[in-house]
Amino acid sequence: MMREDYIKLIKEYLKVRPEYAQNTEELKRHVMAVGATEEEFNLALSGATLPPKKEEKHIGFKKLPNIKLNKRWIVATAVIVLLIAIPSFIKISIGKDQINISPAQETTGTTSITLKTNAVPIVYANLKPIDISKTFSVPSNNIKLTITGSPKKEVLGFFPYWMIPEQDKINLQTVTSISLFGLETDSQGNIVTKANNDQMDPGWAMWKNPEVDKLIKRAKLQNVKVYLTLKSFNNDNIEKLSLSDTSQKAFISNAIYLLNSKNLDGINIDFEYVGEPSEGVRSGFTRLITNLNAEMRRQFPNTSLTVDTYLVSGSEKDLFDIPVLAPNIDAFVIMGYDMHTPLGNPGPVSAMGGDTNIIGYVQNYLEQVPPSKLILAVPYYGYDWLETSDASPSAATTQILPYAVLEDNSKNIQLSWNDTSQTPFYTYRDTDGQQHVVHFDNVRSLGIKYDFINKKALKGVGIWALGYDGMDTELQKLLVDKFFN
Repeated sequence: MMREDYIKLIKEYLKVRPEYAQNTEELKRHVMAVGATEEEFNLALSGATLPPKKEEKHIGFKKLPNIKLNKRWIVATAVIVLLIAIPSFIKISIGKDQINISPAQETTGTTSITLKTNAVPIVYANLKPIDISKTFSVPSNNIKLTITGSPKKEVLGFFPYWMIPEQDKINLQTVTSISLFGLETDSQGNIVTKANNDQMDPGWAMWKNPEVDKLIKRAKLQNVKVYLTLKSFNNDNIEKLSLSDTSQKAFISNAIYLLNSKNLDGINIDFEYVGEPSEGVRSGFTRLITNLNAEMRRQFPNTSLTVDTYLVSGSEKDLFDIPVLAPNIDAFVIMGYDMHTPLGNPGPVSAMGGDTNIIGYVQNYLEQVPPSKLILAVPYYGYDWLETSDASPSAATTQILPYAVLEDNSKNIQLSWNDTSQTPFYTYRDTDGQQHVVHFDNVRSLGIKYDFINKKALKGVGIWALGYDGMDTELQKLLVDKFFN
């Protein structure tokens, strides 16, 4: 199949759900996440056909060839559409070449969890920037931050490119490492420098911004390690890279060059594959990580290599072969969030109990790798859903809010507590009288997760994302209380 299938698919979806033609940003974001370009999306809206594709600029190699779509590609795109369109009482699971739909069921357990389906979620929060100006305009809560002792766990803060304008306001005293998020890689192992709209790729713009050099210098002066996240959210790119020795060599060369060029302390890999890959792709990705690790150890013995994984990856046969990868990396960063997103019904973002929960799924990891190989990443954000009579919530009306804004918005609102998920939530009516529900994590719920990290002797905690608490200090104080001697 050719790339025109993307255009056709988007057109067909908009016929079924014409309301999205008036507010298309979320639909666009997620069809692009599985490979459609912005140009193809705009053409679908206009009814035009696909012209010849412009050349993209990369480090190291020539432009990508035209990509042919396989059956799994079309399925993956359809999944993005279905995630938005299907009612909240339905669960979707992704098989290799099929989509299974079954009624959702709530279960609670504290033992390991075995998935009945091949469900791999989309980590929505990694794609969605926040309003940083509003985040840092919220006044401080005036909780005094006193740091005593030294950290006994790794505290890894992810620094997304959209935070660069406020980098000088972010306190680094309570983290041990940060990861610059992130540079995009293509199917040939090159670093993408131009976005689909022919503007500079936002990750590359961060990399070239003098402000990131100031951040790196400030971190090193405080003995905070600095990593670089290399990312891909495109199934086809991940497949081609995993299956090509030539592309893998280019990827590793580029990674080593970037590590060298800013004297960094490590690489973080964030490859978010949707669905179940072939055995060839899975083993190819393992080979890529193994070879990258070997070259890093050869040139920089003290650097760190981490791989971001889904919460379900310890039990699901996805891109990550956990027991085989473990000896070749320093840690898996388990993304313990986005259990509910704007693509579905409201609910806890990071639950300790319930149908999808941290306790059970982390146990699946612990049955395969030592706890010293695991970093549990937690959310410094929440989602504000508009409650409607429509069974399928609209991602266009759901906001992602950083902790500082959530704390400010809820200071005069009664909080509720979900005993199963062990997370807070609240409801309110907006100025138009519409009902909203907001799920997030606060000091109480994060403290429970931090106690779990300590109890299970995990390597540490990850934060998505650094600076989301703005000028507040209570989450930083909690890190000190839980993870410093």
